[in-house]
Amino acid sequence: MEAAAVLLSLAYTWGYIQGWTPWCFVPAALGSGLLAWLCWQRNIQAEAALQGFYVAFAFYGAWLSGSPQDWTPQEATAGFHLTATATAALFTLLLARILRKRTTSALPGWDAFTTVFSLWATWLMVNNHHANWAYWIAIDAAAVYLYAKRGLPMGAALYAIYLAMAIMGWFNG
Repeated sequence: MEAAAVLLSLAYTWGYIQGWTPWCFVPAALGSGLLAWLCWQRNIQAEAALQGFYVAFAFYGAWLSGSPQDWTPQEATAGFHLTATATAALFTLLLARILRKRTTSALPGWDAFTTVFSLWATWLMVNNHHANWAYWIAIDAAAVYLYAKRGLPMGAALYAIYLAMAIMGWFNG
């Protein structure tokens, strides 16, 4: 199941890069659905919820792909990013506390970090902020550790690929 989730996630990424919308969102939804199940099974509960969000977001992406998009790069001030990062950090601490006290999440701090910051980076990405790549570099590095630590080596490899892509995105964008 883990191999299928990784292959479907990579198929989405490849299809999206090739411009195969809206069809590329089918493997996106399926891959995220499988990753959600695997994360839930491995006690990475916030990450499981995040993958569920990505299932819904795949439908949103398919719907959006039917209309013209404005890909004008957006910029934000350092103060904007400082405020956003501090806010996300506070939400991370809050979610980690909730996970520690109310769930059996195996790695609540890591789980909370990847979840909260992924939501923020996704917002930046869909709004075409170049800075999204900097966030994804940190998130993907943490996700490699999280997935490896919870016994999902192919998931860790997927996030290592995403990390390399984020680094390329940062320098090429």
